Amino acid sequence: MAVRRQLRQLFQEPQVAGSIVVERAPAPASTAWIPPPPPSSSLPPSSSLPPSSSLPPSSSLPPSSSLPPSSSLPPAPASPPRRQGPLPEECAVFHCRGCWTVLGDSLQLCGQEPPGLSVLICFKVTSDVTWEDSLLVGLEGALLGCAYYLLTCRSCGLTLGFILYSSGSDLAYLRGLFCFFKDSIICYLLKSQMIIEASKVNFPAVTLKEQMEKVKNKLVEFNGRIELVMKKLEKLEQNNYVTEWQNSSPDPDDLQAGYARVNAN
Repeated sequence: MAVRRQLRQLFQEPQVAGSIVVERAPAPASTAWIPPPPPSSSLPPSSSLPPSSSLPPSSSLPPSSSLPPSSSLPPAPASPPRRQGPLPEECAVFHCRGCWTVLGDSLQLCGQEPPGLSVLICFKVTSDVTWEDSLLVGLEGALLGCAYYLLTCRSCGLTLGFILYSSGSDLAYLRGLFCFFKDSIICYLLKSQMIIEASKVNFPAVTLKEQMEKVKNKLVEFNGRIELVMKKLEKLEQNNYVTEWQNSSPDPDDLQAGYARVNAN
């Protein structure tokens, strides 16, 4: 019966679900105000609570002057810590000229600007770049006779560029890539923290030959390290073989004693 009474009392009484904790900097002992302990989870029944008139008046609370001064609090950081590690040189972020939406960055550049077209060629863009399923055909200029999809900004609808679907042999390397019109792009240079039009920025051409040279140099360096490790392993094996041979060879004094015993017989 006592257990049943305690369970009934537990479900009928209000329970403390949680508390909000605000962290403050530690203050000196002379000025710090120690808050009262939180109420226990097992509250007395509602009938045993004192009336509201018996509660202590608000004047009994510690004055606001006893709280730690705001000057003792540590200043908040001005900005979150930046990611560690060096950034590539001349790295830039591409923004929409109409609404400043981020469209891509210079790390995705993958081709050289063709003659007659002022474009930035990227193999990857953000989700804010959209294109329709319908094909357009160029009637003049460098895209004469070419079929392409028109690129637009998802936020403001500005025309950004095109994805080439079919073309002549001179533009065949652009098929399937994202080509941004420089007149529609604003660049933010991370190194100098400058904002400049894309038409005034010349990015170095990214060629497969340069990338292959870098890979070749790394392979040669890696091969040299492997050869050095192999030589060290061979030398270590030779030293181990000599040590084992010296430990396993018989003592010369034992050989002479055995020879003397044979002669004596």
